[in-house]
Amino acid sequence: MRLRPFLAPVALCLALVATGCSSDDSADGPSESSPETSAASSPSASASEPSETSEPDTDTETDTQEVATDQVAFDVPGSWVTVDAAEAFSGDDATEDPVVQDLAERLGVTPEQAVQTFAQMDLIVTSDGERDAGVLTNLNVVHVPGALPTESAARAELKQIGATITSIEAVETGAGDALRVAYTLEAGGGQVRSQALAVDVDGQLVTITVTAGTETTSDELTDLVVDSLTAA
Repeated sequence: MRLRPFLAPVALCLALVATGCSSDDSADGPSESSPETSAASSPSASASEPSETSEPDTDTETDTQEVATDQVAFDVPGSWVTVDAAEAFSGDDATEDPVVQDLAERLGVTPEQAVQTFAQMDLIVTSDGERDAGVLTNLNVVHVPGALPTESAARAELKQIGATITSIEAVETGAGDALRVAYTLEAGGGQVRSQALAVDVDGQLVTITVTAGTETTSDELTDLVVDSLTAA
C-alpha cells in the first residue's frame, strides 16, 4: 500500500528509530558520544556535560539555531546537527559523503541504510549523540503537494502503522494553519514519543516529525518548532 503524504514522514521516522534506537546502546555507550549539550527543547538534558557549558536551564533554552527548507524555517537546539537530505543523500557517491557517514554512525546504521531511508526527506536534524531514554532525539521535514489532512484522516493513517494517538489539535503558526498530532510507537524494542506537525504552506503540505524517548522531550521540542515556525 502506498503511503499518504502525511503518513510518509512518520513511517520514515519510525525507520530511523527502529534502526538507531536501542536501550542497550544508550546504556553502555559511554558519554563520549554524548553531546556536550542536548538543548532543553528536545534532547533531554544530559546530566553531566551540559552543566559545564550552560549554567542554568534558561541558558540552554535560548541556545538555538534556525534551520530552513525551501518552504519553512524554525528553531532547533543550538548544539544539534543538521543534514540537508536533498543534498547529502543524492548522487551515486552519497554513501562516501562524510556527513552521511557521520549521521549513519550516530544512528547505528550503515551509510547505505541511511541513504535508502532518508533520501525522501528535505531535512534531518538530530541531537549530536545524546539519547533520550534510549532514543536519538531527532526531527525530519518532508514536503509534498497537497492540503492539510483532516483530524479523522490523520488518525486513520497513523493507525496503519500501529501508532497510539495521545492528542490531536489544530494550531496556528507563523507559516500557516497546522495540525499537531502526538502519538506513541513501539520501535527498537521500546516505546517512542513522536509528534507530527503538518502545515499548509502555499499549497505544499510540510510535515515536521519529532521523535524522542520521553513525552517531556517530545513536547518541548515540538513547542519550540511551533513557536518559531515561519514560511521561508
